Amino acid sequence: MSSLFRRSSFNDRLLSELPGLMRGARRLTRSETDAEDLVQATVVRAIERKGDLRELGKLRSWLHRVQRSVFLNSVRGLSVKLEVIDGSLSGEAMKNEPRGDLEEEILHRSFEDRTQAALSALPELWRDALLLREVEELSYEEIAQVQGCPVGTVRSRLSRARLAVLEQLSKEEKEEAHGRLQSRMVR
Repeated sequence: MSSLFRRSSFNDRLLSELPGLMRGARRLTRSETDAEDLVQATVVRAIERKGDLRELGKLRSWLHRVQRSVFLNSVRGLSVKLEVIDGSLSGEAMKNEPRGDLEEEILHRSFEDRTQAALSALPELWRDALLLREVEELSYEEIAQVQGCPVGTVRSRLSRARLAVLEQLSKEEKEEAHGRLQSRMVR
């Protein structure tokens, strides 16, 4: 009975972590279908390796470590993919179509684009640490396990990442304000 309970508990916890794994997979792959494939491969690997998990309470960080490993192994053999476009809007393209107040959507997208650009400009390890902390809400210790580094290194990466994103967004905001001021002066 005890073994059945542990297996059920593992499976239940694994299922509850799927949304977080999907978010992480989307960040890594930048493609919905590739993200789904990565999550599936991660779940298969996690089930195969569940004996490696020492504490069920650390499942989230362990799963992200497994996912990162699966992803890195898959990109080592990465080849060019052919994407067929049939002229109709895909699910991704549909997300970008206007839905309501166009001005509000443009401002929202602009902020998202600037934020995404600021995140993309970060070194990969800084960006990963920041997203694992702020989006997946992993502890510093869990991030250290995922990234295979000391907790102090995680603290440093997070501090530098936050500062770099803040500086980039502040710089762009100042440039935008300056541009608006210039256009008003020309009128």
